[in-house]
Amino acid sequence: MDSITVNSLKLYYDQEGAYALDLVQEACVEGIHIMQDAWQLDIPAECRAYIMTSLDQYLSHAPPRAWRFLLVVAKPLWRSRFEALWEVAGGWEQQFGKRHTFGVKPPHLLKVADKSIGERIFVKEADMDAKVQQNTCHELTHAFTSHLKLPMWLKEGLAMVSVDKYAGKPSVKPETLDLLANAAHDTDPGSYRQARISDPDSLVYHTVRGYWLTRFIEETQPELLLELLKQPYKPDILEDRVAGKYGMDAGSFWHEINTKIVSHFKLD
Repeated sequence: MDSITVNSLKLYYDQEGAYALDLVQEACVEGIHIMQDAWQLDIPAECRAYIMTSLDQYLSHAPPRAWRFLLVVAKPLWRSRFEALWEVAGGWEQQFGKRHTFGVKPPHLLKVADKSIGERIFVKEADMDAKVQQNTCHELTHAFTSHLKLPMWLKEGLAMVSVDKYAGKPSVKPETLDLLANAAHDTDPGSYRQARISDPDSLVYHTVRGYWLTRFIEETQPELLLELLKQPYKPDILEDRVAGKYGMDAGSFWHEINTKIVSHFKLD
């Protein structure tokens, strides 16, 4: 594969994806600025980006050599899950030891992806070039934060809010707030950590709540959000810090926070 360097990030591509190189490079440059300026995050020591044209193209190059051997041995355990993810994902991030990697599909593959889950969450973006750039910013955010081992609600929420900053507009449908307002029960996000494409309702709900909660924290306690990105925290300790900042008991936090979020944004 060919590559170029964007700051200290290596961007890899093959002939099929080369036409999207300028799009992804531009998004990487702006995304790095957002990471540094908005979130005070530095680029990982070894970070690679890929314009993905197939699952095998990515997996044959992104992992270090030792990891490739392990992937071959464990292929029956992961292949079907990755193939299902390939059908719906516009990109993804994977860490292999000290190597941080992420990949995004070029416009022609993004156009034919299964959008059934994304359409329930995101404002429609008909311009596939713009969508590729937004996906690049999203996955780049994951690569910059993977060392923090964030709980899934914050990991996804931060990536989605970063896309808002990149696009200069909200990327998530405002009516998704109704999912929080009308939730039959406000479970903690433990179930989200095991959420699968096979359970789209749970996946959509917890993804949406992660986005609105992250936006809520940024708008009401911005210094708290930056604090949470300074070092790794165990998920329960991190969530206790959030609950304490809002004068809420950690035990009831996930049962009460939806009301606060909805009230804040509905008034807004």
